[in-house]
Amino acid sequence: MSEPQQMPPARPDLHVLDMPDLERFEARLGEERVLAGLIDYRIGQGFIVLTHTEVLDGFEGQGIGSRLVRAVLEDLREREIAVIPKCPFVVAWLQKHPEQHDILFRPLDAPEPDEPSPA
Repeated sequence: MSEPQQMPPARPDLHVLDMPDLERFEARLGEERVLAGLIDYRIGQGFIVLTHTEVLDGFEGQGIGSRLVRAVLEDLREREIAVIPKCPFVVAWLQKHPEQHDILFRPLDAPEPDEPSPA
């Protein structure tokens, strides 16, 4: 079982953890480390697919989703893992931050490759 990896926080009260066994990054707040948000992912060969972002009830409107995306991208950049954003929130965030596009596996506007047909 993989151990959670502490990632550097965007602010001291936000702790972002990579939870490999759950295939998600978690945003936790305060000393109590209360779960405030998450990004689900799937690991590929040399890349990661960010599939879903969620900010839990009671934490909306505090910028947690944006802070979480930024922290996750910083961590993945340090680990030299390319990103395929499938989550609409992550895609929208990246559209506002073109300086972050160097981490993308392919450009945001690139056509999706054809999915293989089931055998």
